[in-house]
Amino acid sequence: MSAEQNVSLPGGAPSFRHLRRMTDDTGLLEHALGRIPRRKEGYTTDDNARALWVVTEWLSPERAKLLTPDDRQRLASLADIYLAFMLWCQRDDGWFHNNIAYDRTPEPEFVSYDCQGRSVWSCADAWIRLHGQQRETAFALLRNAFDTIGRIDSLRGQAFALAACAHLLEAEDQERIRLPQGWRDQLRAHVDRLEEAIVAAFLKTSDNAWRWFEPAMTYSNGVLPWSLLRAYRITGRTKTLEIGLDSLFSLRKAMTADGGWFRPIGNEKWHSREATSQWDQQPLEMFKLALALDEGASALELAAKRGVSPDLSGLYRTDAAAMQTAAAKEDVRTQPEAAASVEELRQARDRCLAWFHGDNDLRVPMADPSDGSCFDGLRKSGPNINCGAEAVISYLMTEALCSDRLSENRQQAS
Repeated sequence: MSAEQNVSLPGGAPSFRHLRRMTDDTGLLEHALGRIPRRKEGYTTDDNARALWVVTEWLSPERAKLLTPDDRQRLASLADIYLAFMLWCQRDDGWFHNNIAYDRTPEPEFVSYDCQGRSVWSCADAWIRLHGQQRETAFALLRNAFDTIGRIDSLRGQAFALAACAHLLEAEDQERIRLPQGWRDQLRAHVDRLEEAIVAAFLKTSDNAWRWFEPAMTYSNGVLPWSLLRAYRITGRTKTLEIGLDSLFSLRKAMTADGGWFRPIGNEKWHSREATSQWDQQPLEMFKLALALDEGASALELAAKRGVSPDLSGLYRTDAAAMQTAAAKEDVRTQPEAAASVEELRQARDRCLAWFHGDNDLRVPMADPSDGSCFDGLRKSGPNINCGAEAVISYLMTEALCSDRLSENRQQAS
């Protein structure tokens, strides 16, 4: 049984003071010593794109009402900084330069496809959900990056691009944006192509015993099932829904300790068929699992509206010989009915937040809601007490994803 019942979750929105502390007039700094920014480590577009996502998430109407006027103003000011950083780091050909020294000198690097996909998502999301000139700047960034979408060549970069394209199509359907002429057909083609590529990665690697897109679960794992579940909103393909849920349940199982609490896959040796790394746990993995669980719940709700009942007992393995061999060994995979419950998935999402507040292997708080800071990782010896950009983003995003509990608390109080 999880120790979550002994963990007290905050009754209100977190502070954004540490996010502001880590941000100067250039952008979000990458690393910290304790809670003090380490300027010599410089900046990344990765982190500034993530930070733009945080700001957009918290300024969305359903969450902005949970914030004080000062916090809303502070986040709007931070959005200006992150947009300006991305505008500066985007090359004329639409690709984003990732690593920037503190003196604002671009560092030598090869193109990062993960960074490009993440940036496309953040710009698309900001165009859809921010307001005024910030929204127009996000659109300008997205328009300049649009032709790079078809050349993103990493699995996680493609996952972000897939989610972004589906997000844009859905937003136009909801009359939240108006796509430029010709974009809709191109976006739909990207959705079909990217969905097929990510599904193919799952089929290539999976068998009865291993239900994943790669030979190992490494970093930022949750974005892979999340992207397929997000694409399901547009394509309505049952196979996409089923593989999204299948891979999500596999990830969730890999990240569940024997005691029932969540345990991020350690980045020492990752998680494979042969072994699992327990330590050097990263907050990013809890955020991405929460993201996928939240989307999984939404996908199941949508499937119910469409009259679709996903079959999670079958295998999407085309290698018949491998399937017969597994069956002969009685290696038959099943999923408990509770795993496909909307309510249960949202409860699991909230347990991701509980990890930050002490429902973890060492029963130690990883985040401080009073300033919004978060430790960089959890080691066998205890937390890594540095509170860098990725960690604070992961905590604030997980709080945002679980913020519906705060709305419920407000309604009960009134």
